[in-house]
Amino acid sequence: MSDYGIREIVGDFKPKKRRSIRSAIPYLVTALIFSTISFSVTYVINQKQRAKEEILLVVHGGKAVDEAELRKIINSKKLNVYWVGPEKGMKYVLNAAVTSSISLRYLPEGAALGDNKVNFREVGTFVSPNAFKVTQQAATQENGVGFVNVDGQAVYYDSRDPKNVYLGIKDADIQVEIFDPRPDQSLAEALMQGRVQKIK
Repeated sequence: MSDYGIREIVGDFKPKKRRSIRSAIPYLVTALIFSTISFSVTYVINQKQRAKEEILLVVHGGKAVDEAELRKIINSKKLNVYWVGPEKGMKYVLNAAVTSSISLRYLPEGAALGDNKVNFREVGTFVSPNAFKVTQQAATQENGVGFVNVDGQAVYYDSRDPKNVYLGIKDADIQVEIFDPRPDQSLAEALMQGRVQKIK
């Protein structure tokens, strides 16, 4: 075989070019960017989902919260909730599963959420048409005691059970019930100026 023939064969052989790492960098960068975006979007969605679940847990009485968190959730859900003000060392258990009948329980530090052995203060907010008049009428019943407090709210309680005191909010279709295991405490709250108030 002549030299010419060898050169001709060698010349016809063209090995495949190896793709350099440098040429793959743009693809790797693009994949990394999309992967990061995908992770970020998934993380944000999961965070929002967890936040929604947390709010639902609180609104349905499944978690005790501090004052700041209570106000935040009430405002975000636009709930109509009354109380007798914050109290040091307390957590709050909100149950607003039915927005026309909302309860707010004061939970002392160290008490368990489902502790039913001890009674704690609780304030109920109820939608009640003509609440002021209805509350005044309740006071005309046997053993009923009624008056208008300094805030102009109609107050009623049963003299046999002064642990529960009811207030008909003036110019609003709202009746508030204050329960306190200490017999005189509910009445004291109802008598105190500016004590019964809407949470804002």
